[in-house]
Amino acid sequence: MVFMTIVALVAVLASWGVAQQRVTLRFWMSADPALEQAMDALLQAYMRANPNVTVQRDAFPFNEYHQKLTTAFAAGDPPDVFWMDVRTAAFAAQGSLLVLERFLTPQNKADILESGLIEPVWKGKLYGIPMHEITEGLFVNRTMFEEAGIRIPQRLNEAWTWDEFVSIARRLTKRVGDRTDVWGFGVLRHLSDWPILPIIYQNNGAVLSPDLKKATGYLNSPATVEALRWYQDLFTRHRVIAFDPIPEGFPAGKIAIFQAPSTYRAVLDRRYPEFKYAVVPMFRGKRCAVTAGGWNVSISAKTKHPELAWSLVDWLTRERHQEWVRTSGYLPVRKSLLQRDPQFRQYPWNIFTAQLQSCAIHRPHTPAYNFFFDTFLAIAKDIALGRDVQRVLDDAAARLDTALARGGR
Repeated sequence: MVFMTIVALVAVLASWGVAQQRVTLRFWMSADPALEQAMDALLQAYMRANPNVTVQRDAFPFNEYHQKLTTAFAAGDPPDVFWMDVRTAAFAAQGSLLVLERFLTPQNKADILESGLIEPVWKGKLYGIPMHEITEGLFVNRTMFEEAGIRIPQRLNEAWTWDEFVSIARRLTKRVGDRTDVWGFGVLRHLSDWPILPIIYQNNGAVLSPDLKKATGYLNSPATVEALRWYQDLFTRHRVIAFDPIPEGFPAGKIAIFQAPSTYRAVLDRRYPEFKYAVVPMFRGKRCAVTAGGWNVSISAKTKHPELAWSLVDWLTRERHQEWVRTSGYLPVRKSLLQRDPQFRQYPWNIFTAQLQSCAIHRPHTPAYNFFFDTFLAIAKDIALGRDVQRVLDDAAARLDTALARGGR
């Protein structure tokens, strides 16, 4: 009896010792000074609540971030917890990500907007939890609009049609001979899939089949061709947008209407506090459509501390979600926060949140996304230069079909 008591005591002490061991979790994110500061506040609070855990944060520039992750996984030394986006499928297909269903309660999942549960899913399994959402709107130079007597819409149901948008953009373009002093339209994420995909979906087009395995018949369909011919006209016929991006063109008064993500508000307010702007909904075609997405938080399949890693993920994405949204400038992905915080039903936030809940479309979450991105970038440039839209899309669809058949390799 005494022997058994001693054994039990030793076991309790051993388990207590394990619980008290200090554990280091490595956390990676995309670099941005403001976001890193906001993240550090959350991580410091987590470590105060979990004194046996140290979180080591690293950040890398966006154009290096995914390659850094790829290299870390190939070397067998990935971070425990990290940001992940539409490339979830590519990393999940390689067995790099931990499936998170066993951690996520039904109540937790039910609180996440449907749009937030698209990109972190691959083959029906969840590999990430969304930190937030992001979508786009049209930022307009208020002074230019007031001088031209153009009304500024403030609700989703007041969004401009394609024809109305073109008319206004042409009206606000200022040209002297061959020199353009003010462009009617500009885009922050110039000539990339993010700002152009909505145009396709607004015309009931598509880029890939519903199972994400085929481009032919979708990327080069009549609806997609028609949409991208309209987009081409902005460059070649109406001449309301420049082929080359204009750095800081919107606050400098060189662009009248500027398509940009919701987080652009924080940039303008911080860098150009005197600049007068307003936010209006994205223009609409046969339907409304706007790209949505954001950073999700994933866990490495190689982590030695899955339970602790999940506690960090849950802390960042659920327990401190309101604080993150407030300090980062991103949109809520939690239904509960959207419901209880009235600011998201008020102008200008209502523009973004209404689109998020009614108009969200997504980049194709396929393991071949990197190839798709590069292909679409080439498509956008060719079309903006005036090349034949049908031929450009036929060629691109054939290339994508090959890459999709190989699983993106």
